[in-house]
Amino acid sequence: MYKFTFIKTELNSVLFKPLKNYFALIFLFVLSFNSIAQTVTHVTSDNDLEDAVALAAPGDVIIVDNGTYNSFQVTISGIVSVGDPITIKAETIGGVTLTGSSHFRLKQSSNIVIEGFVMDCEGTSSLVKLDGCNNIRISRNVFELVTTSSIKWVYIGGVWDDTTEPYQYLSHDNRIDHNIFQNKTLPGHYITIDGTNSVVQSQNDRIDHNYFKNNGPRAVNEQESIRIGWSDMSMSSGFTTVEYNLFENCDGDPEILSVKSSDNIIRHNTFIKSYGTLSLRHGNRNRVEGNYFFGGEKEIGLSPDGATLYTGGIRVYGKDHVIINNYFEGLNGTKWDAPITITQGDALETSTSYSKHFIPQDIVIAYNTLVNNDYGIEIGFDNNGSYSKKVQNILFANNLVTGSTNSLVNYINNQGSEVIWKNNLMYPTGTATLTNDGSTFTVNEAITENPFLVMNDGVYRSTTNTPKYNDSSSGAASTDIEGQTRPALSNPGADHFSAESVRYAPLTANDVGPYVADDGTISENLTVTTVSEYDAAGGSQSVTVTSNIANWTVSETSDWISVSPSTGSENGSFDIIVSKNETFVERTALVNVAGGSESRNVSVTQAAADPKADLTLINNLGNGNDGVVVNYFSHEEVTSTKNNVAGNSLDKSFSTLWSGNGTEDPSGLAIIIFDLGAYYDLELVDFASTNGKTYEFQIWVSSTGTADVDFSNPFTADEKLLSNSDGSFKSFFLPSVASNVRFVKIVGYGQPKPSTWTSISEIEFYGNLVAALSVEEDEFASQLNIYPIPATGTLNIMAKNNNVKSVKLFGVDGRMLINKTISSMQFEIPLDVSSIANGTYLLVLTNDSNVTYSKLIYISK
Repeated sequence: MYKFTFIKTELNSVLFKPLKNYFALIFLFVLSFNSIAQTVTHVTSDNDLEDAVALAAPGDVIIVDNGTYNSFQVTISGIVSVGDPITIKAETIGGVTLTGSSHFRLKQSSNIVIEGFVMDCEGTSSLVKLDGCNNIRISRNVFELVTTSSIKWVYIGGVWDDTTEPYQYLSHDNRIDHNIFQNKTLPGHYITIDGTNSVVQSQNDRIDHNYFKNNGPRAVNEQESIRIGWSDMSMSSGFTTVEYNLFENCDGDPEILSVKSSDNIIRHNTFIKSYGTLSLRHGNRNRVEGNYFFGGEKEIGLSPDGATLYTGGIRVYGKDHVIINNYFEGLNGTKWDAPITITQGDALETSTSYSKHFIPQDIVIAYNTLVNNDYGIEIGFDNNGSYSKKVQNILFANNLVTGSTNSLVNYINNQGSEVIWKNNLMYPTGTATLTNDGSTFTVNEAITENPFLVMNDGVYRSTTNTPKYNDSSSGAASTDIEGQTRPALSNPGADHFSAESVRYAPLTANDVGPYVADDGTISENLTVTTVSEYDAAGGSQSVTVTSNIANWTVSETSDWISVSPSTGSENGSFDIIVSKNETFVERTALVNVAGGSESRNVSVTQAAADPKADLTLINNLGNGNDGVVVNYFSHEEVTSTKNNVAGNSLDKSFSTLWSGNGTEDPSGLAIIIFDLGAYYDLELVDFASTNGKTYEFQIWVSSTGTADVDFSNPFTADEKLLSNSDGSFKSFFLPSVASNVRFVKIVGYGQPKPSTWTSISEIEFYGNLVAALSVEEDEFASQLNIYPIPATGTLNIMAKNNNVKSVKLFGVDGRMLINKTISSMQFEIPLDVSSIANGTYLLVLTNDSNVTYSKLIYISK
């Protein structure tokens, strides 16, 4: 980056005019150079993304092309962008779906934007983790995680070993905005704001315009949707702002939003149908302003451990808080979860046991509206005597409370003069009472009169008939909940009747999330969920579509996939139906969802059919208990520290193995022969070697004996097979079924590097038992002698009874290569195979009684 310093002079002669023009040209050139330097790079993998970030300059944009990426794991460390941020974004918002164990981890980095991804993940890692970062923006993403562990989905904190002052990597000025967090089922938070060394919280972070939904069922603890700070750093000033967020069905923790540090602002958020409260759990000097709480007719619930669940409002501990201009309607909470809950505590402000419940002290609660809740303001709950310390100096001023059930004010324990009431409006209706203990208020404390509220756009608002009271909050509010000017003489409660425009209304799903622009306009959005891998049998899975597009269509191009329905409107769903996969190959395809100018693909993967599903495992028991034994081995490695004997290959344990050195055999090869114990039509051999090593070998089969001439190779001549290198089974299908196999010989060529050692951890054989030969078949076989094996130019067939009437030779592909009729009785039948390529073939002989005999032979010239 070039930097020019211009020095102003008093010289304005014609002589200097060209020089001024020269500098102007240089300045324009620099601007042009900087513009060119801000590059846009497209990537399609996590490694490419990391490489692009490492080379990026301030202002560069790195685009991940639309599609679905599994286990897309990005780590960015030590990238400090000065000035314009480096932006990492999906090609289109919602167009990139990250699955599996995908995550972003940023370490000691700054000025980076992560934007537009759908993280539909599973695993045990945070989806986004910031360690010692600043000025990071996490924007316009969708977060969802299936896990079996307690996971903090988005985590902002320090560096774990930054423990000595002055701290080197303090976290600050990060922003999480316009995201969707959804479907949390286990402990851990949607967002965690932590800090450094359990002392200093990350500061000046902003959480705004997000949609938090479906957090549940209720856990005992640690499942807040947002947690700011924690007990040990509660005296630290966070200066976190949480604003313009929507919380819906966030039931996972007694504290929907838990504030555990000082000097934070929680404003203009909307809470709907959520069990629990906004809790000022630890810390001081927090401001809670302009929030809406709606019960939404959600009934009282029951947690998995039997706890009663209520829709609640605000619960407060600590000192010097301001609770102002908030609106509570239709809540059913009491005790911990009343619309406004002020309990006693078990610690005073001088305590250093920061995990305790510090008494509420020096708090202003003003200009709040409580309407049609089951309960109202509750004061003094002592948790069955555990919280024995009373509150100090709590001011209730200019609040409006009206309801038709229970008490508008419930003193669970009387706090005496420590609770101060000034200019509140209390209006009990129906069976409601003013207080639970029959106490009353002076005219300066609370007036019982009709507030004349009217329902307008889903909220009870003040009218021209609503009374006006003098401000008793010491000027705590200059505006009302809607952002309208609040004069000194104004309506009690959150809303002051005014003709000014409404700036802050209750939020809906159309006001938050990835598709709402900063100016409030809503762009077309189309988000689809992913499907998991289908098994070979096929089946149906549902895809959820989240959209504001009036009409969208679903299409597929693969004949093994169908969809239903194929059209939809706005939010909806469709099913992807996959037919049975009868091939032994995994198959993939895309299902497209398109509407308006948006298009999304759902990746469909189906597992291959199991090649062994219809086969019988011959050595299913191991250790010879199934009849399969080692007949011969050329060598086995037995030393004072190793016992790699041949029998280990049949013991059904991957922790043992057979190792043989080819130098111990005259052939220079490691050989092991297995006796199957009976005759089988052999179709497949499963072979597993040792982890981290690949071995070359051949498979030979015999139906007569164990001499070299008895064996034939069912695979291509001289072909060497390769084992897996990870110690797992690798399946080897014989090119055609090898009939009447009794013996299998493994010829080991060692490792390709090379090495003369061959190892087998486990070997398994698949095939079908050959029915016992009939008396006629057995007699015919005993009369035959076939040689030489392997055959060269001529294969000789000796028949003692001169009764062979036909000879046929088949290739492994089933083609008949020789069909010879024997017209006269011959004792010796020469078969010319000189024109047939080297390889394994099936010889079939038939006698004059139509009894057949078949044998695998090997031709090698």
